[in-house]
Amino acid sequence: MLQTPGGTTPRLTKTSARRLATALAVPLLIASATACGSEDGSENGAVPSVTGATDKKPKVAKGEGKPPKELKVKVLKEGSGKKVQKGDSLNANYHGQLWNGKEFDSSWKRGQPATFQIGTGKVIKGWDEALVGKKLGSRVEMVVPPSKAYGKRGQPPTIPANATLVFVVDMEKVLPSKIDGKPVKGDHNPELPKVSTKVEKDKAPEVTMPKGVEKAPDKLLEETVVKGDGKKVKKDSTVLTNFTAKMWKGGKQLDDTWRQGGPQEIPVDKIPGWAEALEGKKAGSRVVISVPSSEFPKKQRKQFGSGVVFSVDVLSVK
Repeated sequence: MLQTPGGTTPRLTKTSARRLATALAVPLLIASATACGSEDGSENGAVPSVTGATDKKPKVAKGEGKPPKELKVKVLKEGSGKKVQKGDSLNANYHGQLWNGKEFDSSWKRGQPATFQIGTGKVIKGWDEALVGKKLGSRVEMVVPPSKAYGKRGQPPTIPANATLVFVVDMEKVLPSKIDGKPVKGDHNPELPKVSTKVEKDKAPEVTMPKGVEKAPDKLLEETVVKGDGKKVKKDSTVLTNFTAKMWKGGKQLDDTWRQGGPQEIPVDKIPGWAEALEGKKAGSRVVISVPSSEFPKKQRKQFGSGVVFSVDVLSVK
């Protein structure tokens, strides 16, 4: 699940037991508070062998002997694209396994690359240190010691405590990390929370819930507060988005991609209300969506009885 160790979040997707958007997220890369270590990218000893063509799922040998105590980074194929910079939203395919060869995660198994913000502490330290400065199109192998991964806590049940991790990453492209639309002038719908039009790369907009209102309106409502001029969203589109979500009752925070792995690619039909509310909206927009409990599957209606409000930044559409 896409969360920091020990965290939990209600399930809002229609068909998945993962959190809001996590069929497409980076489930095991979210940053963990661990001790720091120094990088050693010049030595390639103790790095397991990798076979297979770039753009295909690699076959990675299990580690031999004792795992290295320092971060090991090896460029298996150098790309010709631009260098990835801190704060970029990197779109990449990746394979992850334990030092003993046991696979714990693979974007190839999920059928498409994942997107995450690199170099800003949103993912484990080993990724931040290994991938910033590498060129797009590269295939990079890294051996990540516990001090730059999940340390003593691990990431149960897939990653044990003090685990050394081995990754192979195909760095595909950099995607937009913030919207570029213009604030919409005019009256605000008083039935909806007020959402700031200020656009920040690393921070969700302020969402002010209406005073004294503890339940969402009975029908699905949406309002565009920042209007972009990019590609239009269709009901079967996948959007690259940053979003924040709150319960109507008490304004309880449910999710915030700015605080997690950064922008994520999400099919709009995977989250209740999104397909209808976002249809026709353009990339570069910020849309406020109020979803009543009736829009959720029956098993989830009690859990989200007051309804949910989303502020969705549409970064790109495909």
